[in-house]
Amino acid sequence: MAKKQVLGKGIRALIPEYGEGIDAGEDPRQIVQLGVDEIEPNPHQTRKNFDEGHLQNLMRSIQEKGIIQPVAVNRVGQSYQLIAGERRWRATKMAGFETIPAIVHEIDSVQELMELSLIENIQRDDLNPIEEAEGYSDLVTTCLLTQEEIAQKVGRDRSTVANTLRLLKLPREIQDRLRERALSMGHARALISLKPDDCVELGRRCVQEGMSVRELEQIVKRLAAGEEDSDRGNGGRGKPSPRRRGRNDPITDSYEEKLRHRFATAVGIHRSAKKGRVEIEFYDDDDLERILELLLADDY
Repeated sequence: MAKKQVLGKGIRALIPEYGEGIDAGEDPRQIVQLGVDEIEPNPHQTRKNFDEGHLQNLMRSIQEKGIIQPVAVNRVGQSYQLIAGERRWRATKMAGFETIPAIVHEIDSVQELMELSLIENIQRDDLNPIEEAEGYSDLVTTCLLTQEEIAQKVGRDRSTVANTLRLLKLPREIQDRLRERALSMGHARALISLKPDDCVELGRRCVQEGMSVRELEQIVKRLAAGEEDSDRGNGGRGKPSPRRRGRNDPITDSYEEKLRHRFATAVGIHRSAKKGRVEIEFYDDDDLERILELLLADDY
């Protein structure tokens, strides 16, 4: 199998999905039993935090039913390094098992190993947004992949990759709330257009008050227009005064909201008696290229 195909298929190229018409005996890579102490963690693991409760649940499942799916490892000298399955490996050690089923690979290229490991982890749905962003960043800085190449390998749109990478520009405190899932990707998209101090302050309010993404977007919009009450009255929601609430008509407000969702950035529609303008914010060259691709999509 060609290397590019292996990377493109991600984890499915590493571990065949038995039960879908593939006989384990037909695959040239044999499943072997390795000592858990022979295996080392993956230094390129995208996931930084392993939930103790989830590990305990997995450990109990392994104790009751055994290990159903093998881990994937790379042979490094006389030892082995995990490619996929670190949670299973950790839970197996916790369960007191001495061995674990594994499929052994021999990958010589450090870059190929890093790509394969990072892509496999990114393709998992349970990574938090910051872990996913850090995985993309590693693929850019260490593996020298472009955003377009990353998008193709992990099965995402390029705009999704670009927007996720932007999360790493958020203040550390907001990134921590995203790691904890106290804030969602939708909250992050609304906060990212703010100055750092405003971002942290509003992020804290969002968590404390349990704001929806819609509520947060409305407050960010008022902040951008200078309409948020300085005293944070009305239960801390910062409602604008009745005079200011009517600055834009509902149709213009609706268009602004649709454009913000379309371009995943701050958008403002400004009107005067005879003319108007639309402002779309961008943060770097990649972000500008992403927006231009969306604007000019019909021209390609």
